[in-house]
Order: sequence, then C-alpha cells, then structure tokens
Amino acid sequence: MVIFMAIISYVKSIPLLPFLLVAGCLTCHRAFAQPEGLHALLERLNTGPNDTEKVNTYFSISRAYSNKNADSVLLMGQKGLQLATTLQFEKGMALCHLTLGIGYGMKGMYPQALDHHLAALRLSEKLGMRGLIGNDYTNIAIIYSNMRDYPKALEYFQRSLQIAQEYPHDNGVATAYLNIGDLYTRKMDLDSAIAYTQKAIDLSAKAHDSDIQSISLTNLGDIYNKKNQPSQALAYLNRGLAISESIHDEDGIAYTYGSLAESYRLLGLPQKSIPYAQYSLKEARNIRAVETIRTAYHILYGDYLATRDYSRALDYRNLEVALNDSLYTLEKEKQIQLLQSDYELQEKQHQVDLLQNESLRQAAALQRGRIRLYFIIAGGALLIIWAFFLLRSNREKKRINRLLSGHNQEILRQNKDLAALNEVKDKLFSIIGHDLRSPVATLMGFVDLLKDPTLPPDQIRYFGAQMSDSLADTASLLDNLLFWAKSQREGLQVRAQEFDIIPVLEQNARLISGRAVKKKVLLAFEKPPSPVIVMADEAMVDLVIRNLLDNALKFSKEGDVVQLSVVLAGKDAEISITDTGTGIAAEDQDKIFHSISFTKAGTSREKGSGLGLSLCKEMIEQNKGKIWFRSAAGLGTTFTFSLPCLLSRRS
Repeated sequence: MVIFMAIISYVKSIPLLPFLLVAGCLTCHRAFAQPEGLHALLERLNTGPNDTEKVNTYFSISRAYSNKNADSVLLMGQKGLQLATTLQFEKGMALCHLTLGIGYGMKGMYPQALDHHLAALRLSEKLGMRGLIGNDYTNIAIIYSNMRDYPKALEYFQRSLQIAQEYPHDNGVATAYLNIGDLYTRKMDLDSAIAYTQKAIDLSAKAHDSDIQSISLTNLGDIYNKKNQPSQALAYLNRGLAISESIHDEDGIAYTYGSLAESYRLLGLPQKSIPYAQYSLKEARNIRAVETIRTAYHILYGDYLATRDYSRALDYRNLEVALNDSLYTLEKEKQIQLLQSDYELQEKQHQVDLLQNESLRQAAALQRGRIRLYFIIAGGALLIIWAFFLLRSNREKKRINRLLSGHNQEILRQNKDLAALNEVKDKLFSIIGHDLRSPVATLMGFVDLLKDPTLPPDQIRYFGAQMSDSLADTASLLDNLLFWAKSQREGLQVRAQEFDIIPVLEQNARLISGRAVKKKVLLAFEKPPSPVIVMADEAMVDLVIRNLLDNALKFSKEGDVVQLSVVLAGKDAEISITDTGTGIAAEDQDKIFHSISFTKAGTSREKGSGLGLSLCKEMIEQNKGKIWFRSAAGLGTTFTFSLPCLLSRRS
C-alpha cells in the first residue's frame, strides 16, 4: 500500500498546506470530495457498526474537509482515533493521528500538530508502511517550514523524496521536487529553487500530470520575477496559464494572471499590468483566494500610482490595508490559540501537582499504618516508641498539609494573574494591531503619494489635511493607550494640586476648534466671570476634558453645537460638555464607563479604541470626583464631572 502526501503551493501566495491521499492515488490539493460523496459517507457513519470500516469512514470524512474546515477535520480525527484505539486498530490510529496533525496545522497550533504527526510516524514505522512513512515525513517538513525551521524542513522533505523514488511510476517524485523548490524559494536560495522546480516540470511533463506541471511552471515564473528577470518569467507563466485554463483550474488561473501582472510591472509597463491584475482580482474574489486578492490590490496600487491615477491608487491601497488588518487579526487569533494551549498545559500541570499532593497524603497514611503494625508486633514494651512516632507522623502530616495548601493557593493566584495579564495583553494587541496600525498604514500611503514631484498643489493640500486629521486621532489614541497601560501595570499615581480649570478648558477648546470648523460644528464656552480653583491632578483632568470634547465632536454632525460650561455645586465644581449630536441608544448606555471594548464609529466614520470613557471614570474617581451623563438617541449627550473646588478659600 502506497500513501503519499503531495504539497503543492504557489510561491508567492499559498503557504505549505497538507492534504491526504488514498492508497495508490495522488490527489491534488484543489480536488475536494463532492457533496454527494460526503453525504454518502455521513449516512454510512450513522448506520454502520463500530468496526474498522467506521474508522476508515471517519478518516475519509476528515479528508473531505481538509483545507476547508479545521474544526471538522479535528472532530472526525478525534472520533476516529478513539474508536481505533478501542479496537486496537493500529493502521487506523496512524491515519487518525495524521489527520489530527493536519487539523491542528490548519489552525496554526504547530506543537500539537507535530505531536500527532510524530505519533503517526511511529505507528507507520512499526507497521512497515513505507508510503505512509513518506506521507508523515512530508507533513513534519511542512510544520517545520511553517515554523521557519528550514534546515529541519529540508531534512524531512529529502527523506520523503527518498521514499518517493522507490515508486518511480507514481508522481510523488515530481511533487517532492516541487516541495523542495518551494522551500528554497522561501529561503531565497533562488538558484537551488530553479533547479528543483525545473526537475518537477520535466517529470510532470513525462507523466502528463497537468496539475503539477501548471503549478511548477507558475512557480518557476515567480522565481524569475523574484530574480528581477521578468522577460524569462513571462515565458513560463504563459505556459502555466495555458495548462491551467485547459484543466479549468480556477485557483491557478487567478494566481497566474496576478504573476503575469507582476512581470509587466517589473518591465515598467503598468498599462499592460493593470488588465492582468484586474482579471486576477476578479477570479480570486469568485473563489475567495485571499492571498491572491491581496497581491492584486498591491499590484494595482503600484500600477495606478505609476500612471498618476492617484484616486484609484489610494482606493486600492486602502483595500490592501483593510485586508492586511483582517489577516493580521486572524494571525493574532492563532497566537491567542497558542497562548490558550499554553494555559491548558499549565492547567494539566496543576492537575499533576494535585496528583502529587494525593501521593504525599497516601504516603503519610502508609507511614501511619506501618507505625500501627509496629505497635501490634512490639506490644506493650514498645508503647512509648509507638506514641513518639505517631506524634511525629501527625506533625509531618500537618506540615505537609500546610505546604500543600500554600502551594494550591499560589497556583490559584498565579492563574488569576495570568488571566488578568492575558486580558490586558489581548486589548493591547487589538489596539496596536488595528486601531493604531491602520492609521499609521494610511499615513504611509499618503507619504508615498506626496513623494511624487508632479503632484498638483491642491492635492498636496488635500492629502496634508487628511494626514493632519489622522495624526491628531493617532496622538489622542496614544495618550489614552499609555495612560491605560500604566494604570493596568502600576495603578494611577495622583499628583493633586490647586489650579484654575478655566485655562485648561480654553486650551482644549482651541485644540479642537479646527476640527470643529471642518465638521461645521459650533463650539461654545460659557466662561465664568472669576477663576474656578480645583484640587486635582492637572494632567489627568486635561486628558479627561480632551477625551470628552473629542467624543462630543466625534458624534456631532453639520450644524450641531458642542458647549462647555462650569458651575459651582456646594463644595464642588461641575464641568459639563454638551452636544446636540446623535446621542446614545438606550441599550448601549449600560456599556459606557464599564467596557474597554465598546466603541462605535463617529458621524464621519471616526474610529475609537473604547478606552477613553473608561479612563475618564477611573481618573475622575481617583481625584475624589464623580462623572455621569444624560443622553437620548438623536437628541444629544451631556457628560458632567465634578471635582473638589477651593474657590471659597481664595475669595
């Protein structure tokens, strides 16, 4: 029985992804089970007995979901492994370990994936299944490649190649050459990549394997693009495109058109590059090939920039940034899954500690039993010795119990600290990875456009204004982020002093006046006739006022009014920021001040991090004040905070 795993990937867009083969039959990674076949497998699963055939059915269903749904692959693999273990069906156990490794690899949980692939390899070696061993070698190589351990990946790919060479009539050798060529491309050893990819082309042509031949030709064209030799790349890419079109390979067609666009871009022919990139984008959207879509966005951005069509260039740049943000979020979710795996490992260690504690208790009980046995044998003459050992045993038990209790409390405390740190870390990653990264990327796009010496003055002024707004939002976000991170790490340190709050209000009103004029919002300030002296941390109060003013302007539209006012209420000064904007929906009002993740876009699609109002509440309360609001949807909002006032002492 021969089982090979073929890993076929386009150099620029598709990472190494595993897929499965049945005995003696190679299956391309773009070929999935048809819905009718999957339906029949599920029917057989529900009606068949719990035997080895059912294990094979679990394995076949997991194959049908390979490269489409990692959770389904893992579910079928786990159920198959449980049944195969109960039946002591070692071949089924090997196959289920293999599919579990693939499922965890799809989710980016590489340590777990490697464990299952190594388990599959041990069983395959025990059973002497050479084809499955080669399959396992390829899977292990893929995991190491995704972990960027290229020496290890190359070692296992070469082992897989040796086994594939034992079956020269199959196309496993061509696939192995293609995998090794792709690995050398990742390492940027392009000459070695060309040599192995050319071997894959030659062998697949002899075997009339159109799938591998088309992918090998496209990969070779991409390698020549990387070597900045687009003229040579075009010859291979056109050959690969012709084969992909003849076999109706939608994925290959979309990707190859993108590679052809890249070649014409390198040749300095943006007008020829644009149609190829647009066709690649259209086809990639139809089949949801995310990496190909991202490449098309990038090429179209560069092409339209080269043709001085700045509006379209900026549109495609923004699309690329948005897609990068979504892919970054997916990557972050994988990282969080890895952190969760680490946490689960700590939980397992905690269970081990509890078992060790139980062993200590059992040992103490055994010691007491021995003492009782000695007492029976020795009789009355050894009564004093028995009492002595019993007393010492009880003391030891109490000492051990105290140690165990302290150890358990420490584990619980560490788990709580870890959960709190994970929450802070996740929020920081979210803000840095999306709310902060997105405006920085947009600024980079503006800077790229402003580098063009032929840019008209009116467009320079327009882009400059856009950059100014983006920088103001980013600066406000950084202030909030730094204050929040410091408060989570060290707690807020209040440095209260007497100061007049009127200049602070005037300064913040001036800071947002330009943005208010731009949004056509009226900014009004009812200035008291005399100073209002408060006792508080001036830097914190300044940040609170800035956040509340930003918030009021954010949710105001053309013709609305934002008004500042100060009144004395007993021993306190009450500062209010009132707007006539969109207001806050009733169902959202409970989330204000209480959630660091709740945020909504402003009337001009301004973004926020969700930190501002939560920070305001914390800082005002730390300064012995209170903060509250009144709002109704469509009728505007008033935020008011109070601070201890010392005006009477000055008068």
